[in-house]
Amino acid sequence: MDINQLKERMDILLASTVVSTKAADISTLAFMHLQSHLRKDAIDGAEMLFTHLPTALTRIEKEELVEAPHPALLDEVKQSPEASTAMKEIEFVQQQWKKQLPQEEIDFLLIHYTNVLQLNKGGN
Repeated sequence: MDINQLKERMDILLASTVVSTKAADISTLAFMHLQSHLRKDAIDGAEMLFTHLPTALTRIEKEELVEAPHPALLDEVKQSPEASTAMKEIEFVQQQWKKQLPQEEIDFLLIHYTNVLQLNKGGN
């Protein structure tokens, strides 16, 4: 996924009122931040993450709750060498959001970010 594909995805989600403008904007910034970290224009396997992120932020805006991921899955993800980098990316999202994200959403984002980071090891 590159920035044009991301913008297309955000436009579709916005047009169908699945996500808010704020959530789409922050997701776009998060994508560019991840591109910079990875030193890649196109991020492999990023579609799930960048669908989940804006919908999660929109859910938070609407004060909707989500159940936490399965603890065993989360424990496995936390063992990944990419988990600490994933948390830094999530912290960037929180800085843009200007509020603490609910732990359940952080946990799901950790899973998605860790997966994308593992798929994109090594940059260009």
